[in-house]
Amino acid sequence: MSAHGVFAFAHIGDLHLEEPQDQNAVDLSRCLAEVAGLHARGLLDFAYLPGDLAEHGTAAQYAILERALDAHPDLPVRLIAGDHDRQLGSMQDFEAFFSRAAKSPRGGGHETVSNHLPRPRERSAAVQHYYAETIGGVRCLFLDMISAGYGEEGFGLDFRLGPDQRSWLAAQLAKADADGLPCAIFTHTYPDDLREPAERAELCGLIRGHGVRLVEMGHTHYNELASDGRTLYASARSVGQNEDGSVGYAVAAIDGDVVSWRFKPLDQALPFVMITSPADRRLATRPLPDGRVDVRALVLSHEPQSAWRCQVRVDDGPAQSMVPVGPRMVHALIEWPQGARRLSVEVADGTVNPRKNGALRKDTDVIEPVGRSFVPPLAPERPGSDAFRIQAWPEKGIRGDQLGPNRRGRHW
Repeated sequence: MSAHGVFAFAHIGDLHLEEPQDQNAVDLSRCLAEVAGLHARGLLDFAYLPGDLAEHGTAAQYAILERALDAHPDLPVRLIAGDHDRQLGSMQDFEAFFSRAAKSPRGGGHETVSNHLPRPRERSAAVQHYYAETIGGVRCLFLDMISAGYGEEGFGLDFRLGPDQRSWLAAQLAKADADGLPCAIFTHTYPDDLREPAERAELCGLIRGHGVRLVEMGHTHYNELASDGRTLYASARSVGQNEDGSVGYAVAAIDGDVVSWRFKPLDQALPFVMITSPADRRLATRPLPDGRVDVRALVLSHEPQSAWRCQVRVDDGPAQSMVPVGPRMVHALIEWPQGARRLSVEVADGTVNPRKNGALRKDTDVIEPVGRSFVPPLAPERPGSDAFRIQAWPEKGIRGDQLGPNRRGRHW
């Protein structure tokens, strides 16, 4: 577990940067500013950029991102490639940017990997951009689905891993098991989108067989959660080319054996709260423990912890105060009566909303905890896909309409 009490990060979705004056470039700067302030207070571990950083993968477009990142030199950033980072058939400009960003202390000091892949069109060694790091007690595995393929404008999508990366991933997961570390995988899209059926089956088998807690993705352009009873597959809406409502960032956390996720719109002022334990029934991997329940929640605020006022409530019952446990968490031990259904946590941090006659700003997260008995679902017919996605879940920022270019949205 993190020294801060829970592993938590911000996911800033696909950027699709083109020009510095574009709205998505402005929104990126706003996201980074808010996340950097929260990281400085010890509330988030890093910012994750899931690929499709530049609309056409050009040096000028990466320069927009680099300038935005340079405004927050102390914010750790972890990034990977997306299909648009190879839009023109080359990744040279992405590789140059990756070499500066990922190799820096802010990027974790990660190097590119050179592998000889079975690529009849390109016989030279391919540079790949995958890496691993332990952050907050979680083994984080950042995958490259792009460099081994031939995807480009006019050809279409071609997501691949390559044999070297697959072997590396298997070894990393086995080592994490041996070390007793939970794992999170960061990738551009669902494993089911891999071109080769054998790769698809191998990756999905590794994820399920090793009990990976979280697979965090971009590509969809909309917020979506899909849980198979072992792993949560989560994608966040894009910053560029968006049809999914207010711009913002997703917050994901791993707290013991519980994974939680919620979207934070920029037009919703802080504070922000997310219940990290117990698990919601839709995301659960095991039953609710017997006895009193330890309710834990992550709080994001620019105000000191002494200003936080946090309460937990069972259904419509009386509110119970929560107390800090570490710099980013609050908790309370509560009774969970038979037949109870809904658990809510509310936070206020002393700031006021001038548009509401000076009323205190508050935020509430609501879940339906898993029951005392829990039967894990059978393995899905299409593992690593959106076939078992959760439908609309407004409290988490999930609309459920799949308004993105790869499903039901417009083609940008």
